[in-house]
Amino acid sequence: MVRRLTVMGLLLLAFTGVAAQTLGGSSAFNFLRLQLHPQAGALGGRNVSHFGAELGMISENPSLLRKGHHSAVSANFTSLAPTITGLYAAGAYHLEKKATTLALGITHLGYGEQPETDASGNILGTFRAYDQLLGVTVSRKYNKKWYYGSTLKFINSRYGAYLSQGLALDVGLNYYDEERMIQFGFATKNMGVQLKSYGNGKEDLPFDLVLGMTKQLEKAPIRFSITGQRMHQFDLLYNDTLFNETNLGRQPKSNFGTKIFSHLVLGTDILVGEKIVLTGGYNVLRRRELRIQNIVSGLTGFSYGFNLHLQRLRIYYARTHYQSSLSHHQISFSFRLQPEQDQK
Repeated sequence: MVRRLTVMGLLLLAFTGVAAQTLGGSSAFNFLRLQLHPQAGALGGRNVSHFGAELGMISENPSLLRKGHHSAVSANFTSLAPTITGLYAAGAYHLEKKATTLALGITHLGYGEQPETDASGNILGTFRAYDQLLGVTVSRKYNKKWYYGSTLKFINSRYGAYLSQGLALDVGLNYYDEERMIQFGFATKNMGVQLKSYGNGKEDLPFDLVLGMTKQLEKAPIRFSITGQRMHQFDLLYNDTLFNETNLGRQPKSNFGTKIFSHLVLGTDILVGEKIVLTGGYNVLRRRELRIQNIVSGLTGFSYGFNLHLQRLRIYYARTHYQSSLSHHQISFSFRLQPEQDQK
């Protein structure tokens, strides 16, 4: 089954030429860009190569789903704003005879209750808005060091009277060398179409092409990760010419090096004993996009957290800084219904 899904995704990418994806500008279902798992959140928001990844990391790369996730369930909570809450839950099951691991993931992003008005601003009542996703992930191992997987995603979005639905596919690949303690990851995310639009014509999906590497030092309990996001685009920086002229009196320039480094997300893990892992990350693009000129940026673009590993329960926490006065918190509880199996 995973082979069929993988082939489907590659054919979809090849024959459409990514025509149904956004290479710049707006797109539908932008909540797909959000990272709702604290392990990835603490690593900078993007990571497709982290070995020892928790079950929720399959939202970053489906090939991170392993045999060792069998019988694990994960519940994740993200506070994005006072009235915006992100919920993500996943469970995994390994089919021994098929040498295949399956997982089911559910995402719900609720925006609370909002006032409904007419064109003149008269209040007519209230409405609720939310985004939802149901993902089915299949993953397998190839030879001794390769893993591959796919996630088929059913998307449902409603903003009051406006409804939209879509279908997307993630395809991932991993190479894990246990002896050298290094792993490489690759993922193509959100290949698909909008099945039903909000009413003004169909929109693109937020396609992403992500590459990454994670390396653990041989003589120190430290892991480093480097991830390249949106590798299908060269210049990721948005230039608001009118705003810049009005407020700054000039147009900031982006040189070749700035455009290259804006793709990078850096992460590190410090293993404190066998039960605690301290994590930190830095998202270059996030800092450049969200910093405010002539104001101290503080920890904008930085994130950090910790993992606590108990016998069957694992607790993950992350805090991500978007601006000096704005950050969000994430927490996850992962429980294994059966004793842990071999991760290979």
